[in-house]
Amino acid sequence: MTRRLVLVMTAVAALVAVALAVPMVLLVANDQRAAFVSQLEVETLAAASVLASQPDSAWPATVEDISAQAGGRVVVVDDALVLVADSDNSDLDRSFDRPEVQSALEGSLTSSVRFSDTLGADLRYVAAPVIKDERVVAAVRLSLPETTVSDAVRRTQLWLGVFVIAVIIAAGLIAWLLARSIAAPLEEVADVARVLPEDLDLRAEEGRGPKEVRDVAVALNSTAGRLGDMIGRAQRVAADASHHLRTPLTGVRLRLEAIEDTADDPRIRSEAAAATAEVDRLTRRIDQVLALAKSDAATIGSVASDASILVADRVAAVDPLASERGIAVESSIEPDLIANTLPGLVGRSADELLGNALDYARSRVRVSLTTSGDRVVLRVEDDGPGVPDEERKRILERFVRGAAANPGGTGLGLALVSEGAAASGGSVRAERSDMGGLAVVVAWPSGAR
Repeated sequence: MTRRLVLVMTAVAALVAVALAVPMVLLVANDQRAAFVSQLEVETLAAASVLASQPDSAWPATVEDISAQAGGRVVVVDDALVLVADSDNSDLDRSFDRPEVQSALEGSLTSSVRFSDTLGADLRYVAAPVIKDERVVAAVRLSLPETTVSDAVRRTQLWLGVFVIAVIIAAGLIAWLLARSIAAPLEEVADVARVLPEDLDLRAEEGRGPKEVRDVAVALNSTAGRLGDMIGRAQRVAADASHHLRTPLTGVRLRLEAIEDTADDPRIRSEAAAATAEVDRLTRRIDQVLALAKSDAATIGSVASDASILVADRVAAVDPLASERGIAVESSIEPDLIANTLPGLVGRSADELLGNALDYARSRVRVSLTTSGDRVVLRVEDDGPGVPDEERKRILERFVRGAAANPGGTGLGLALVSEGAAASGGSVRAERSDMGGLAVVVAWPSGAR
């Protein structure tokens, strides 16, 4: 934003300055050239007046003085076209027949430019008659190379160019200051907005910047306050639900276990065991729903987790269950891998993926934990029936189950893994395993130990 404002305002100032400078350059050039010529004419007429008041013998010295003051060559030619005085100290008493001299001897003030064969360049000259006793007795000519006039004009144009550049630079500086006065408060509001997901208590400064920026800060703070209230209520509801649901379910389970232990009728014990399994399944479903609620209300930042140890512990924990089912669990875990995730996410994700793989595996489950660039990658795959291509993306969504899914599931486990990874800045994908079943790959941001 700052750059665009500075570029636009500087460009506008530059266009205006150039639009004004171009005609001004032409005007100044013409005006200065005319002023320069007028000054030469005045100096030449003044020289003619001085010479007219002096005897001829004093002319050489006067010519030297006038030349030093005017900065050009001064010559005096008498009415016989003979050079009688020259500031360049050239040979005198020689013919000096020039058109401008003849015009001056005829009584005219002559000013123009012509090419000088002697100099090999254009010559700017002014010639005036020297009049004594109402008679033209000589002509005085003041001349200098035309480049002298051009250099003077060019110097003026150069200073005008410097002025235009200074105006553009000043406009750029003013534009930058103006842009920063707008952008700096806006950037501070943006910084607060970026951090708000992790700290809803943070607030933007409402008194800085233009009115529009202050309005944005007020709206952002109001939104953050409302979100904080909503998330707080959601967290309280989740905590209350966890307490009020777990307590009766625990009581029901204990009673069912007591019936199972004390009943003499095998049918009753069987029904009690089945009811206990249903209670366990309901408890797990409640845990998943509460986990989703907490995920939606999460405002806690990422923490560094030792993924290597956490995944290894989860693999070790499922080994007895896998052995009971005749499933071999293979693992390849690189040591000392640190993942930056939401608290507890690595362990929960490993539990969900391992549990899902064990439910569908025929004989093998493979677990690997590696690094790929700046990511810690967990891959869990099985040799089960797999998931059709068209269903793989959808099984990562809430309450979506594959067509060949085992009965009794909730469709929340993979969704929890996917949403937790996304909230931590990672990703999840489901693909076909080279073992024939499903492979779920989770990538989390890696962190230094």
